Amino acid sequence: MTAIRLPLLTAIAFLIAGNLAAQPKVASHPPMRPLPEPFVQPLAKGPTLFVDAAKGDDKNDGSEAKPWKTIRHGARRLKPGDTLYLRAGTYYEKVALTRSGTAEAPITIASYPGEMAIIDGGLREFYESPETSWEPLQGGAEGEFVSTKSYHHLDERRTPRQFLPGAWEPMWGIEDERPLALGHFADSMVPLHGYRTVADLRATSEFAPPNRKEGRTGVYCGPGLWFNRETGRIHIRLAHHKMPGLGDRGYHGATDPRKLKLVIAAGFGDSVFRANGVRHVKVQGIVFRGATGSPMIEIYGSDNVHLDHLTVFGGFPGLLVDASKDIKVTNCVFRGLAAPWSGRSHMKYFGTASYQIVFQNSQPVNENIELGWCEFTDDHDCAFLRYVKNLQFHHNFVDNFNDDGLECGPKLRWHSMFIYQNRIGACLGVLQQHEIDKDESPAGHDPKSGMYVFRNVFDQRAGVYYHLPAKADPTGAFLHSEGHLLSDHGSPTYPVMRVYHNTFVRNTPVYRNYFLSGLGATGLRNTERDVFNNIFAQAEGMPGAVILGKEAETMREGGNLVWGLKDGPASKLDPFTKLKKSPLFESSKRHYPAGWSTHDKAADPRFVRPPAPGSLDADLRLQAGSPAINAGLSLPADWPDPLREADKGSPDIGALPHLVPTWGVGVEGRIGLFDGNVEAKNRR
Repeated sequence: MTAIRLPLLTAIAFLIAGNLAAQPKVASHPPMRPLPEPFVQPLAKGPTLFVDAAKGDDKNDGSEAKPWKTIRHGARRLKPGDTLYLRAGTYYEKVALTRSGTAEAPITIASYPGEMAIIDGGLREFYESPETSWEPLQGGAEGEFVSTKSYHHLDERRTPRQFLPGAWEPMWGIEDERPLALGHFADSMVPLHGYRTVADLRATSEFAPPNRKEGRTGVYCGPGLWFNRETGRIHIRLAHHKMPGLGDRGYHGATDPRKLKLVIAAGFGDSVFRANGVRHVKVQGIVFRGATGSPMIEIYGSDNVHLDHLTVFGGFPGLLVDASKDIKVTNCVFRGLAAPWSGRSHMKYFGTASYQIVFQNSQPVNENIELGWCEFTDDHDCAFLRYVKNLQFHHNFVDNFNDDGLECGPKLRWHSMFIYQNRIGACLGVLQQHEIDKDESPAGHDPKSGMYVFRNVFDQRAGVYYHLPAKADPTGAFLHSEGHLLSDHGSPTYPVMRVYHNTFVRNTPVYRNYFLSGLGATGLRNTERDVFNNIFAQAEGMPGAVILGKEAETMREGGNLVWGLKDGPASKLDPFTKLKKSPLFESSKRHYPAGWSTHDKAADPRFVRPPAPGSLDADLRLQAGSPAINAGLSLPADWPDPLREADKGSPDIGALPHLVPTWGVGVEGRIGLFDGNVEAKNRR
C-alpha cells in the first residue's frame, strides 16, 4: 500500500473543509476543521424574547432590555409563534424543551443574529479558571494533573438510554471502566481522549500490546482525561506523542492544563438538549458542547422539529431520535470524538466507541427524516440509520470515521432510504450492516422498499487510522487503511439496495477483489440488488470480477465502468473474462437475462483531473469524449434521480453527467463535490 504523505497533517489536511490559515493561533493543537462562526439572519417579525447568560436575570420580563438569564427559564414561557433569542455567550445548563408551536406559529430558539450562543453541558471551572482547577498529582505519571475539586456525584451508574449499535453495550460487564470524563481543547475543539483506565493514561508506550487478552501494561492514546471513582477527581495528562509516522498529527502543544482553557464534561446519562413530545419547533444557529457518553441532542415522541445551522461537538450520539416524525436537520455540523491521533483501537478498546447519529426503534417508527447539507466528521462511527421510514440523506459531507460509516440495517419490509448527492470520504466500512436478531428480516418486502443510493461520490483514498501499530512505522501507512465499501457484522440479510449513478474511487483493491467493489458479490443472500451506471476507479490494479459460489443470487447489474488508474492503460485483459466463462454467469441470466457483466465495460473514464499518487485532489467530472458519456442503461422511471432531465441522450455513467453543473455539499454547499479533501473551499 502506498502511504499518502501530505504537508499539512498537523490539521489532518485531508479532512479540512475551509481555510485553516485564517484560524487563530492555538496553544494546544491546530483545529481539524473550521471553527464555528455566528449565523446571520434578520430578526424574527413575530414576538421575540431574550436570554443573556452574562447580563440576564430570571426575574426580568424577557425583553431585549431585560433578558432572562437561563434558557431553561425562558423555554418554559414560550408560546406558539415566539422566538427565543440567546445572546452571545456560554450557557452552562442542560435544557429540556417542553413547549410546542403550531404549523402556523412555530416556536424558535436561536442565537441572536450575528452572535454565537453556546450551550455547554459541562463543568465551567475548567474553562473559566483553569489555573486554579488543576494541581500536579504527587506520585502520578510525568505531566499528570488532578482536579482540585472532587465530583463524587458523577458516578451515579445511570442506565444508558440510547440504543447502542450492534445491540451491544461496549461497557457491559466492565462498568467500572466506562469513561466518565470527556472533553475538548477549547481553543481548537480538538477532542481529549476519555480513558477507561489510569494505566493507559499513565502509559509511555503508544504501540499495540503484544497480547491484549493476557493483560497489558498500558497504551497511551493521546491527551486525555480519566475519572477516579474512589476520589471523585478528574485526572488529566497532556503528554506529547513520540510514535514514528504520526508526524504533525501527534500532539505537541502545551502540557500544563492550568495554562489552557478546556471544555470538560463528566458523568453519564444526561442529554444536553432534550425535546420530548413537542411539535413545530425550530432550533437554529447554536453551538452545542459538553456532553459525556450520552446524547448531545435527544428528540423523542416529537414531530415537525427542525434543527438548522447547529454545530455539535461530541456526544454519544450527537443526535438521538426516537419515535418521531417529520424531523429536519439541515446545514448542521457534527464533529465527533476522534482527535487527529485517534485510531479505531484507541476508541473501541481504550475509550468511547461513539456514533454520531442514532435512530432508536421504539414505536411508532421514526418517519420522514431529512438530513441535508450537513457535515459529519471525525468519529468512531457515523450514523445508525436502520430504524427510519423515508429517510432523505442528501448533500452531506461524510469523512473520517475509523470504523462504520452509514449503517442502514438489515432487510426490512418498510425500508425506504434515499441517499443521494453526498460526498462520502474515508470510513473503514462505508456501507455497513449489523445482525442483531437472527430472525429480524422478513422473506418478503414491499417492491418499492429498500435503499436507493444514487448520484454520490465515494472517495476512500485518504483512508483511516485502523490498526494500532505493534512497532515503529515511520512511513505512516497505518494512518491510511481504506477498508471496505460494503461489509457487515454477523452476516445479516442485507436490505434491498438500488445503487446507480455513483462514482467510486479507491487506491487499493477491495477485499478479495470482489465484483463492483463488493456491491456485486457481498451480502446477496435472501435479498435483491440493482447496480447500474456506476464508475469504479482505483489506483492499484484493475477492479476485479470475483464472486464466490456457483448459483447466482437476485442481482441485476449493468452499464458500469471499471478502471485501474495506473494499471488500466497497460492491461489488455477483459476483467470480466473469467466470470463470463463460469457457471455463475449462466446462472445469473435467471435474474438478468443478458448475464452479469455483459453490459459493463473496462475503460478510462477520462476524468477532468484524474486522481494522482500522493494527492487527494481530483476533478471527477467527465471530459468530452469520455466512454462514460451516453453509455449507461435506461433505468426505471420510478427510481428517483434529480438529474434525469438534465442528462441529455442516453444516460451518462457516474455521479455527474457531462456538462451538468456540479454542486456543493455540507453547510450551505460550502464544500465542493470535486474540490479535493486537501483544500476544499469554504463557501459560506
